[in-house]
Amino acid sequence: MNRKLRSFLKRRGASAEEIARAEREGRLLLLAFDYQLLPGPPRYTFEETCRRADFDLETAERLWRALGFPDPPRDARLFRDEDVEAMILIRRQIESTIVPVGENNEYLVQIVRVVAGSLAKIAEVESDALASAVRDRREAGMPEDEIAAEVTEALDWSRLSRLIDYALRLQLRASARRKLTASNPTAVGAEDLAVGFVDLVGYTALSQELEPEELAALVTRFEELAYDTVAEYAGRVVKTIGDEVMFVDADIANAAQIALRLTERSAVDEVLPDARAGLAAGSALSQEGDYFGPVVNLASRLVELARPGTVLVSSEVHDALAEDSAFAWHRLRSRRIRDIGRIEVWALERAREQVRDP
Repeated sequence: MNRKLRSFLKRRGASAEEIARAEREGRLLLLAFDYQLLPGPPRYTFEETCRRADFDLETAERLWRALGFPDPPRDARLFRDEDVEAMILIRRQIESTIVPVGENNEYLVQIVRVVAGSLAKIAEVESDALASAVRDRREAGMPEDEIAAEVTEALDWSRLSRLIDYALRLQLRASARRKLTASNPTAVGAEDLAVGFVDLVGYTALSQELEPEELAALVTRFEELAYDTVAEYAGRVVKTIGDEVMFVDADIANAAQIALRLTERSAVDEVLPDARAGLAAGSALSQEGDYFGPVVNLASRLVELARPGTVLVSSEVHDALAEDSAFAWHRLRSRRIRDIGRIEVWALERAREQVRDP
């Protein structure tokens, strides 16, 4: 067995018996990965972990489920000193925060659920890259213990966690600035902004024709294009759902540029089909990282009405940008939108003198 790997596992708290068993069962890689991320031997049951952290067991169980994990067996010793420290940190945060945790900690559970969903996506991306690297080495004939040793050396968790911490602080600062400087500070969570949806035309049919790898490449390319374009105009991607992206921008002109650029760039992209967009402006309620309200519903309905390569906008968007020489307009017949009523619809185009290379 690789000496470096054995030395690493012992330093991290693995017993000789545990190492020998993992070697016999071909689980050295998994063992090394576990101890890289969670050092120290498992010592406690879940209930013992809560007791040592002076943490309410029922609340801890709700938070554990909010993280996305099933209830651990009651008598299984799966938890480490680091788990106890994490519970102590959560308890202290609850005790010291000015943000209400809600009755029965309901608000706290919601926060953990949202955070866990975002972190799960990060974990999927990281684990995909790891699995690909391991697969390449196995195909090249590298022994399992050498692969495990390489993984422990290459995975710098402290560096990755610092990057995640940095990105979260940047996002929190930006989000807090938007909310704390809202035009109506009494409407907690409400913001005046432009909301846009862009989707790929014919995605459902394509998903049935393409191989899984080709479909994954298409979705990845669309997300890459969307994130780059939205960031270019100081907007924010709220979510992507396969063939559709939702974005917001406090500047209506920037939001219009995003919608136009995404449809233009999709039209000339070698991988993507044509795109279409819907854009509305008004007050939207921000909650758990998503946005809600009539303006969101309107933007979503507008994209459904749009033809391939076009951008449909509400009268609020048109009125805000009518004097902007960067845009051209075509008034369409009014439409009755379910749950919204009859609205005026405009087709947004780029002014001829403003046409640019996608």
